[in-house]
Amino acid sequence: MKTLIVTAVLALITSPAWATTWMIGDDDGYGIGIPDNANHTFVTPIKDFRSAAEAAATNGAQFTDTYSTTHPGFSPQPGTVATFSFTGLGSGWTEGSMWFDMADFQASTFGPVSVTYNGIVQNWAFNDGYPSTMVRFFDLDQNVLDSINLTGILDVVIDRNQSSDFYGFDYALLSDRTGANTTNVVPEPSTFALLGAGLAGMMVWRKKKRS
Repeated sequence: MKTLIVTAVLALITSPAWATTWMIGDDDGYGIGIPDNANHTFVTPIKDFRSAAEAAATNGAQFTDTYSTTHPGFSPQPGTVATFSFTGLGSGWTEGSMWFDMADFQASTFGPVSVTYNGIVQNWAFNDGYPSTMVRFFDLDQNVLDSINLTGILDVVIDRNQSSDFYGFDYALLSDRTGANTTNVVPEPSTFALLGAGLAGMMVWRKKKRS
């Protein structure tokens, strides 16, 4: 019994810590259940599968679930710039990552988009091809972390003025952990089961000890 209790406690201690995340968008497969990291079924660039909440958003969700994001004449919202605004982040950031579920970037053919995090230039020259989705994470550089700690916000600005590319986003997600750590932050169900068994065993052991 003691062994079970010790094992459960060790499992909890050695499980990765929880990450805090902020998501813009709704992780619904571009509104129609398109899988991650796969080919999709879009046949024309004029697509708008936004929910009512996304269409009415002002934090950047208005640019999700649209294949023609920031493409004048084709996008359901005007302009050539999309800004995803994460607010209320506080200070004390020592690491972090940005995640995007994105589709159809073809920089070599149509030109790369310009991307900044709090005004700090990022490299976004991707060639995923058509019709492909891709989930990517980008660990935040120290200067970006410093800017978050200073302002408590992160503004991701995606400007396609120098690009004729059609592309789309399902969601943008900010994590206070690096990408490698974010992918493993949720303890496995077996860990919870083991912990529960250990705690139950501890209660039984205490009762027997008293009697």
